[in-house]
Amino acid sequence: MDFGKLKLTEKNIIPETENITPDYYCTWQTQLYATSDGKPRRQRAVICEKSLFNKEKPYGWAYFYENARKDLFIVMDDSWDVPVEDDPKYYGSLVLNKEKFPESTSGTKENYKALKNLSLRVKELGWKGLGGWVCAQESEKFLNGRTQEEYWKEKLIDAAKSDFAYWKVDWGKNAREISFRRMLTEMGKVYAPDLIIEHAMLKDIIPVSDVYRTYDVPAIMSIPMTMEKIREYSDCGKTDEGYRGLINCEDEAYIAAAGGFSMGIMRHPYSGSLPDGREDMSFPRVHRNIKTKLTEVIRAARWHRAAPAFGIDSNEFFIDKVQLSDTWKFDRHEEEIEAWWLQNPMVEPYLDDSGSVLEKKGPARISRRTELPEVIPDNQGRVPYVVASKNPNGAYSILTAGRTFLRDYYIPKCDIKINSGDSRVIGVFGEYRNLFINTSLDISDAKVLAQDLAADRAYDITDMININRECRQIIIPGELMRYIGTIAQPEGDTSEPGLILNII
Repeated sequence: MDFGKLKLTEKNIIPETENITPDYYCTWQTQLYATSDGKPRRQRAVICEKSLFNKEKPYGWAYFYENARKDLFIVMDDSWDVPVEDDPKYYGSLVLNKEKFPESTSGTKENYKALKNLSLRVKELGWKGLGGWVCAQESEKFLNGRTQEEYWKEKLIDAAKSDFAYWKVDWGKNAREISFRRMLTEMGKVYAPDLIIEHAMLKDIIPVSDVYRTYDVPAIMSIPMTMEKIREYSDCGKTDEGYRGLINCEDEAYIAAAGGFSMGIMRHPYSGSLPDGREDMSFPRVHRNIKTKLTEVIRAARWHRAAPAFGIDSNEFFIDKVQLSDTWKFDRHEEEIEAWWLQNPMVEPYLDDSGSVLEKKGPARISRRTELPEVIPDNQGRVPYVVASKNPNGAYSILTAGRTFLRDYYIPKCDIKINSGDSRVIGVFGEYRNLFINTSLDISDAKVLAQDLAADRAYDITDMININRECRQIIIPGELMRYIGTIAQPEGDTSEPGLILNII
């Protein structure tokens, strides 16, 4: 295909509106990196003012994602509210620790003012707002005889007054109490209506939550495990009135984009070895080498401007009964997966008897508010994982996600057929042989624009694609989408393609 014939236009077809999806970059895996896998105690100790604002590697985390900050919150993970010398009595305090944040806490005894100082500082760098990890319990140090409701009322009022944007509510004594989690969300609507409260661990809380996180997955099995978790949560009913009911897919940026989910990014730009020279087992260089795929984050966040994440409704989920099986053969366990995963009940049952091969299955296709796409296997009979959705605002999105076999990672390039209905805006992620778009639009005089979601100008591709105006079908070659969908990423970035189409 002669890409020299592409016609660059002056149009930017990515909306300049705010990304209303609560996407964020979370510091936890960067805490692991900075401490050379310092385990929870050292990882908790390293989250501080220095780690956010000292630009010297391995710090400077608040300076990450320059081209995506306006679309992302930055979320401080465990334990921004606990002293350097880890003290469980502080768990759940939500009081910005003076030892870790001396500049933000200086000159004030009021916690909300300290939090506001820090919030303003990250916003000045362009982030959408500041969030933090929350231990699901009351701090022994700060409870002072108050009831649970009195305690959390104070924390919520602090969040509202400080413009604190996001609570990532995780483990703790109350983590698996649905009444506790529901209380937080309900009280949040009253005392901190702009605060986004994310839950986890109890899927029954999804319909009465703002956001529910799919929870941790190891990088080498992240795709099938995330697909399986989404399948598990697909039967949770419908989001109750007044709640957002969003699913957060953590670091699977393209699954979040294509599926109408939110994301909690863990990857970061410090690629390669840990500071002590060992391999970074949380993001191994083998397999997908996720830390070299940073442009995917920009693309997913920008797609959410065009097609925001939307709440769960079991009646709008379509789950393929076919399960795909992925395997990974370890060469060096210590370099390819965090050690605790091998004893984790989510992973251990999927290891073979030798402990050297990990296998995980996930549904082949998932769609929301639209039928499952048709997938024609490649010439070796292989198919990718596929995610699609029809956004309530009319936009359509489609993803082909990669497969893992022993020590290979790849996206099978297949013919994918979708019925996009009246969608004029379509997000396309992943690799294809051809994409067949069946539309209900009158395309008798149509033209099609395509733009890398990380770029700011679109190409007119009308003359380089097949438009069957009578059958109302548009066929776009995969090599064209790959070229345009990666055109804006910097050298060394291995992000998979992501582009936006506009049918005019």
